[in-house]
Amino acid sequence: MKELSRRGFLTAAAVTAAGAAVAGMAGCSPKDTRLPWDTGEQKKEEAVQTRWSWETKPEPIADGDIAETIDTEICIIGLGSSGTTAALAAAQSGAKVTVLQKMEKVQTNGWCVAAYNSKKFLEAGQTYDLPQIYADFANLSNGRDNPRAVNLFLRRSGEVMDYIIRQTPEHTPVMLESGHTYGWFINNDMATRYEQFRLLLNTMVEKAVAAGANIMYETPAVRLVQDESGRVTGVVGQRKDKSYVKINASKGVLMATGDLSDDPEMLECFAPMLQGVQTMHGAPCNTGDGHKMGLWAGAAMDEGPHCIMMHFDPTWMPEGGAPYSGIPWLRVNLKGERFANEDLGYQSVVTSVRLQPEQTAFQITDANWAVHAAKGDYKHPNSHSRATTNPEADWQDAIERGAIVKADTLEELADACGIEKAAFLKTVARYNELAEKGVDEDFGVNGQFMSWNAIKQPPFYAVKRMPAVLSTVSGLKINEKLEVVKPDGEPLGGLYASGNVSGSYYGDDYPLFITGGSHGRAWTFGVLAVRSALGKLDEPLDTLGA
Repeated sequence: MKELSRRGFLTAAAVTAAGAAVAGMAGCSPKDTRLPWDTGEQKKEEAVQTRWSWETKPEPIADGDIAETIDTEICIIGLGSSGTTAALAAAQSGAKVTVLQKMEKVQTNGWCVAAYNSKKFLEAGQTYDLPQIYADFANLSNGRDNPRAVNLFLRRSGEVMDYIIRQTPEHTPVMLESGHTYGWFINNDMATRYEQFRLLLNTMVEKAVAAGANIMYETPAVRLVQDESGRVTGVVGQRKDKSYVKINASKGVLMATGDLSDDPEMLECFAPMLQGVQTMHGAPCNTGDGHKMGLWAGAAMDEGPHCIMMHFDPTWMPEGGAPYSGIPWLRVNLKGERFANEDLGYQSVVTSVRLQPEQTAFQITDANWAVHAAKGDYKHPNSHSRATTNPEADWQDAIERGAIVKADTLEELADACGIEKAAFLKTVARYNELAEKGVDEDFGVNGQFMSWNAIKQPPFYAVKRMPAVLSTVSGLKINEKLEVVKPDGEPLGGLYASGNVSGSYYGDDYPLFITGGSHGRAWTFGVLAVRSALGKLDEPLDTLGA
C-alpha cells in the first residue's frame, strides 16, 4: 500500500471550504484511529491528513489567466460514446453547444449497444418484460443502484436508439441474438465491429458539427466553474499551447469523460482488483478527470469498490482469443490446481482467474468439446462467450493461432502449457470422478454440466485465459434527471453526467444479461442528459433531427 503523502495536508477550515470534495470516499479515506475515550476536542485545531492526491482541491483558474471566454448553452466534456450522442442531440435540439475533448479525435472502446423496445426489434416480434429485467438487474446491484435511473434507461433506450439510427442511415445496424443489442459490422464479419463503431461515432460528430456544435480537440477540461451558490456555470479548459479557455454554459455542463481505469491511484482507491491487469484501452486517456472535477465541485461519488468490467474477451494476448471463454469446463492454474466453481457469472469467473499465479488459467476439454458447446447447451443468466457463430471453424482457427493448445496426451498438454504435471494429472483424475457421478462435490458446478465435461478421449485441449481491463463503470452520483447530486442527494446544479463517469447505476456485478449495457447507458443518458439540461427531458425524440 502507498505511504501517506505529506503534501496532502489541509487545514480543517480548508476542508470545510472544499465542501464535499472528499464525499463518497468511504472505503478509501484513512480510518479514524482515535481511542474510545478520545472525544476529538484536541483534534479540532490539527491538520487533517489526506490519502489521495485529488482530496486536495486545486485553486481555481484566475480570470486573469483566461486567454479566451466562450459563451454557450451546453458544454459537453468528453467525446467518446456518450459525448458524441450528446453533442448530436444537443445541437439538433437547437442549443448552442461546445465540446471539450482531451484527445485529438473521438475516443472509444467497445462496439455493441443495448436498447429495449427499439422499433427494429419490436417489428421483428421481440417483447420485453421491463419490470422483470429491472428485478434481475437489481439482484446483481446489491442495492447500490438508483432504480429510477436504471428504469429511465429501460424505458427510453429504444427511443434513443431509434433516434440515432434515423440520423445515421449510412451505417446499417445488425440486430444481435440477445434480442436487445445492436452491433455495426460489415459482410457479417465480426472482425470489423470496432472500426465500424468508430466510424459510426465519427459520423455523429460530423452531423453535430453540421448542426452547429463547436468541437475543441486537444483541450481537456481542468476545472468546473461555480457561482456563489455552488451551481456549476461553466468549465475551464486548457489548450495545447497551455493557455486557458473559459466556457460559460448557461443551460448546463455534461460530464462525459469516461472511466478512471487509466489512473493508477484511482484504481488503488476504487477498483484495486484491476491493479496490474492489462488494459484494452487504445489510448490511456481515461484518467478519472471528470470524477475528480466533480468531487472538487462538491459532488457525491459512488462508494468503493466500484463495479468493474474485467473480461477475457477481447484479449490482449498476442495469439488472440478463442471461443467459449464462459463455458464451465475444468479450469486449472499453472500449479495444475482447480481453484473455483467454473459456472459462476462471467465477472466472477474472470476475477477468480485474476487471483491465480500470473493471472493465468486454462480451460481443459477433450475430443467431445463440441457435443454440447456447439449446440449452446451451457446456459447461464449472467455470462457470455458460451456460443460462437461457426464452432468448428472458429475452434480450428484458434488452434492454428496458438490460442488453443492441442495434445494427444494429458502429459503433453501440461508440458506444452507450462502446467505443473503431477498436480494436473491428479486434478483431472478427480474431476473425471465427479463427472462420472454427475455431482460436483468440490465446487458445486451444475451436475448436468459436470456429466458432460469428462476429460478422457484424446485429443485434449487447453485454452489459456488471462483477464483484461475494459473499464470501471461507477462514478458521480446522479438522480433520474441525470443531474449530479451532492452527498445529501440534492442536485449540485448545472452539472449532469453520463457514461462511465456517472454512477448510481451499477452495483457489485456488471449485468452481462444486458449485452451492450455500458454503451447503451452511455448513449441513452448522453442524449437524455442534454435534453434534461434544456428542460426537454420528458419530450419525445421522434421529431428530433427531422
